[in-house]
Amino acid sequence: MPDLIVNDAPPELLRRIERLARQQQRSVSAELIALIEAALEAESDKVLPASVKLRAPLTPSDVDRGGKDGRA
Repeated sequence: MPDLIVNDAPPELLRRIERLARQQQRSVSAELIALIEAALEAESDKVLPASVKLRAPLTPSDVDRGGKDGRA
């Protein structure tokens, strides 16, 4: 697996990551991977506008109506 090196991390940030790692019973490396994965998942949730995320699923009648309007 490739290495990831972070230069000039603020000491307080490192202390926070170490504290989280201890709480989760992980190594600092494993905690960093978990944090990065969580951040990327949260970011992918933001890709669609809220109006699209909150839209109700299409019903069969919605699909039929779209087909009749020439949108199918």
